[in-house]
Amino acid sequence: MVMIKYLKSYIAFILAILSLVASSTAFATTIQATVSKNKVVKNEVFQLKVVVDQKVSSDDIDFSVLEKDFYLGRPSFGTSINIINGKRTSYSEWNISIAAQRIGVSTIPAFTVDGATSQPIAIQVGVDNDQPNVDDLVEVQSHLTKTQLYPNESALLKTRLIIKADPRRLQNPQIIPPIAQGLTLAAEGEASQYQSVRDGMEVTVVDQDFRVTADQAGEFSVSGIGFKGSVVYGNNRSGTTRLIDASTPAEQFKLVVHPIPDNYQGNWLPASKLSLDQRWTDSSGKPISGERYETKVGESITREITLDIDGITAERFPNINVNYPNSIRIYQEKPQFSDLGKGTTRMTLTQVLIPQQEGEIALNDISINWWNSTEKQQQTATIKGITLSVTAGEALNTSEPVVLNTLPSTAETITVKDSGVWPYLTALFAALWLITLVLLFKATSAKAQRKLETTVPSKKSEALIHALTKGDMLQASFLGKQWLNETQFNDDQLKQQVKDELEAMNASVYATEKRHWDSKKLIKLIKKLDKQSTKIKPSSGQLEPL
Repeated sequence: MVMIKYLKSYIAFILAILSLVASSTAFATTIQATVSKNKVVKNEVFQLKVVVDQKVSSDDIDFSVLEKDFYLGRPSFGTSINIINGKRTSYSEWNISIAAQRIGVSTIPAFTVDGATSQPIAIQVGVDNDQPNVDDLVEVQSHLTKTQLYPNESALLKTRLIIKADPRRLQNPQIIPPIAQGLTLAAEGEASQYQSVRDGMEVTVVDQDFRVTADQAGEFSVSGIGFKGSVVYGNNRSGTTRLIDASTPAEQFKLVVHPIPDNYQGNWLPASKLSLDQRWTDSSGKPISGERYETKVGESITREITLDIDGITAERFPNINVNYPNSIRIYQEKPQFSDLGKGTTRMTLTQVLIPQQEGEIALNDISINWWNSTEKQQQTATIKGITLSVTAGEALNTSEPVVLNTLPSTAETITVKDSGVWPYLTALFAALWLITLVLLFKATSAKAQRKLETTVPSKKSEALIHALTKGDMLQASFLGKQWLNETQFNDDQLKQQVKDELEAMNASVYATEKRHWDSKKLIKLIKKLDKQSTKIKPSSGQLEPL
């Protein structure tokens, strides 16, 4: 009896052990990896599926281990729960598109989740003779306009990306920006993307120009743009889809920056081309020619100076200061800069000059020394001044006038100063001032804002009326002349009336006896004439090759 009882206990213990082992085996995690094809051609897209019979996280498998031999798409992940006859099962599944990038045998390694490991898979990769070249899908172009510079001089790096495939088939496209170590590199405007036709095929083009500026002498390397990404390519004949690597390296350029010549005299100004010009006009906007001009006290003349430089940015332009005699009253605008294209920048300086005394007044020449980087020699650009023969107006005011923005009174040489660091400090203070102004406007109430409406309007006619309202006759004379010269009007008679009123206004400033001049009539004429103004919009051009 004791023996039988002991045997029953032993059998119960064995059954318990087997039950525990069976339960542990039932709950063990399993993982399985499969592919849609195990024989493919290079760049052909096929599917990899990994299934785990447990609910796990999507980041439990790191597919980056495949990047050595395969191109990867974006993995999709999902979980599911099945209940059959009261038995609950969970599954987690990954699906990812991959393409082999090497010919031969590539292996999908084993994946491990919760201690379970899948079997590695060998992929046979062959050659596809019908696969297109990278140049048939994506093309990158870069062109550096100059390979030899001087300090402060710049060159244009013109870049273009041509996408010959359907842009919707691009995978993870990325334009690699240019690199210019030891040089100042700045984008010229925004990138331009558009559709075009190349060899009878519609393509997508992305153009972007960069300005490369030399800061010091030496030898440097400039890297154009590159492209990184792939293209999904389908073969209609075989019915296969391939993921083709379209990455294109950047073109490299060597740039030599020569030192400043020891024999150069004056402020350093290098350029491959420089043009200094001017235009004289009378108070009615008619051109003035010759070396002498007869005028009267109080009548204005305008000197418009234009400086075109190829290879210099606006912030590196020289300051042009002209020393006029103290018998000339001057109103000078801030220099205006414009991009003429192909690396040329124009600075326009407008001065309104009003003689205050009778006699002969010599207005100075302007000379600028510069270094011709093409001819490698120093040159001087000069524009001639003129002599004013000033006669009396209606009545002269010989008292000392109030001079606005008058420059130092010597009739000698013109100095051209290097901008140096001041433009940057000016820009910084201007930015801080603008930020302060914005905060001030936000803090004030709507009622207070109405009281602050003293800013000069941007429209020329409105700015002219604003100057007349303030009683700033000099500024009104300058703005009135600009407005009449830059705008087309249909009523010549009304335009002449405005000119007559402006001349009467100028004459009243220099009268010995106080003469009353009312601006109301002129303001009324300005508003009436402004309604007849005509504006002309420029037309856009067509794409030019790099």
